Amino acid sequence: MLQVLTFLRGPNQWVLKSPQHLEQIPALLATFPDATFAITHRDPVSVIQSAITMLAYGDRMRRGSIEPEALTEYWVDRVDRLLRACVRDRDLLPADRTIDVLFHEFMADDVAMVERIYERNNRPMTPAVRADLDAFMADNPRGKHGRIAYDLRGQFGVDPADVRARFGYYFERFPVSVEET
Repeated sequence: MLQVLTFLRGPNQWVLKSPQHLEQIPALLATFPDATFAITHRDPVSVIQSAITMLAYGDRMRRGSIEPEALTEYWVDRVDRLLRACVRDRDLLPADRTIDVLFHEFMADDVAMVERIYERNNRPMTPAVRADLDAFMADNPRGKHGRIAYDLRGQFGVDPADVRARFGYYFERFPVSVEET
């Protein structure tokens, strides 16, 4: 589909962000052999609690009741499949066009991480681009619109340590920081 859209409308370059891509590495590489890949790595427990909290809020608007256990079970399994595929296929990507973005490093200095991604993609970080990034960050500080309180144990009946234990293979492969949950 991206090839069709590129043919019909451009652009010169796509930026894709989707966890689903973690299990599509061989297909993406075959379809876009000259692509640059930025793969974000984060504590799976934080990913899961964020996703299921957001989905549970949405379910409250469109359903009479929600099933937190089913939501949790599905997304723990789904994230497990995605991360297993990433661990399996990550080394298929060309080292000179791939960057692993560790979430804790991104959060520590997001603009510096964007600069690293630009560099890996051989794109210039011009003064104008840097000024735009700095302005965006100044206008949109973390927490600008409040924060969501996550409570995996209280809202979903799941012990974060039990969920995290399932992902030992991922923590062994990538230097992901465990986040407080």
